[in-house]
Amino acid sequence: MQNLVLTRIDDRLIHGQVMTAWIKNKHADQVVIVDDGTAADEYMIEVLEMAIPEEIAIGIFTKEEGVEFFSQGLDAPTILLVKGPEALLYLVQHGIDIDEIDVGGMGARANRSVLYKNISTSEDENACFKALIDHGVNVFVQVMPQDKPVSIAEYLK
Repeated sequence: MQNLVLTRIDDRLIHGQVMTAWIKNKHADQVVIVDDGTAADEYMIEVLEMAIPEEIAIGIFTKEEGVEFFSQGLDAPTILLVKGPEALLYLVQHGIDIDEIDVGGMGARANRSVLYKNISTSEDENACFKALIDHGVNVFVQVMPQDKPVSIAEYLK
């Protein structure tokens, strides 16, 4: 998709120098978050709006709203953020063209095991990653812009 400069999974969404580095590296003018829980949480919306640099536009959508938003095309360089692969699989299955996904941060939880270094996933999340790869999406780990991307396909076996 034209003007989609980064699609990133990070369960913290917008945080500190990581997001600042990606916004600068990708020359993004807007950040779009697709997450049902966040879109329904007025307090989190306020926190995220305050966390983003003032000159950067932000939109926070449910998965359904995300399909509608991205179906209209993007006028500005945009970073898409989600907490996990399920939202991205939903977008792809509903016709949104996503070429690559950066898995930036998925922390340890009770139902997750380590997939690669500090990336932990559940069986359901691994199934989503496999489905995304089957759709032709390049899925890789790259925490910071200067890091070398590492494909996760071999770690899903």
